[in-house]
Amino acid sequence: MGQSKGKLSFRPAPVRSILVDLKDLCELAIDLAYSAYLFHSPDLAREVLEIEEHVDDMLLGLEMGLMLAARSPDDALALVPISRVASSIARVVDAAADIAKMVVQGVGLHPAIREMFAHTRERLVRAMVHENSKLAGARVGDLDPWVEVIAIKRNGDWILNPEDEEVLAPGDVLIARGSPEEVRELLELAEEAPERKPPALPEASEHMKKLAELLTDLKESSELAIDLAYTSLLLNSPELAREVRALEEYVDQLHTELQVAVLTSKFNAVDVEDFLALLRVAFLGEEIADAAYGIAKVILKGLEPHPVLKVAIEESDERVAVVQVAPNSPLVGKKLSEARIPDETGMWVVAMRRGTRLFRPRPDTAIQPGDVLIAVGYAEGEKDLAELAAGGEQAET
Repeated sequence: MGQSKGKLSFRPAPVRSILVDLKDLCELAIDLAYSAYLFHSPDLAREVLEIEEHVDDMLLGLEMGLMLAARSPDDALALVPISRVASSIARVVDAAADIAKMVVQGVGLHPAIREMFAHTRERLVRAMVHENSKLAGARVGDLDPWVEVIAIKRNGDWILNPEDEEVLAPGDVLIARGSPEEVRELLELAEEAPERKPPALPEASEHMKKLAELLTDLKESSELAIDLAYTSLLLNSPELAREVRALEEYVDQLHTELQVAVLTSKFNAVDVEDFLALLRVAFLGEEIADAAYGIAKVILKGLEPHPVLKVAIEESDERVAVVQVAPNSPLVGKKLSEARIPDETGMWVVAMRRGTRLFRPRPDTAIQPGDVLIAVGYAEGEKDLAELAAGGEQAET
């Protein structure tokens, strides 16, 4: 964690604003850390390490504020959920930083597995806006190619989830999400050299494909667990908290499967560090899911979320929606890719429950009556998704 110079001083800040920033920085750190590892990007990894130092300072301020606020046993009990959330955020960011440190040290993903991720539909990129860049003076919402700018670092400070009207300035560091082609164009506009494309590798073996699938599943499940944990607090929902517990158990299972798959791999001395790194990332993914469960336990133990905590989470743009597919829904019988749920609602289905099985659906997964869809997106899309799943008239195409 980061080190401070000289004597520490306490500068009071609204707990609500601290929690909003901590939540967003936590999610950004996970995104950047996994992307740095999967695409072997030391630049992204170093951003994670800077976030870790910033979060450390914020958590210290939050802890001091909580101590000053607790004037009675009742006050202390009301503040326990905030303390639990802060502790879990620290665990998540520490795990993300550990992944980033491996990348900075040059330990990476096995080339055969990395090649599989090189063609994914979406990736994160870091781009700096240079003085004469075509990006200087452009609004975030007007970027062409279109990419989702999830953060801007300006003069050492982070602007998280910037508005479309935000104007880019020389020296800004953008963290953006888009297709491989889109992010490559963005780098060119920023007047940075695009990442050198690695030489083509032979088709990965079935064993390597299995390792990549397990890593992907573990990564996405641990990220989803964090989203659901926050939402369980927002809604004071034991149902969602139990979903987080189920995800944490599922990640444990994936971790075990990945360990077995790695230990039964046929690798030589050159591959040892890459496979050790893979085991380490799997362990840290499990740590992230455990931290999410730590947040969900606030609800499962019957602790009422502090009002300031609810407001903090409500101020974040992203939401998680949980809906059940009715027999008369137009979704029934369609593959997930055919359902066009993002186009219709602005929500992305990240998990599905069918009976007792919780899983991350593929584009060719057929939707059945009774399926429970767990989706993330902006708040205004929740109602549209609920109507679509229920067969509402507004959802019909």
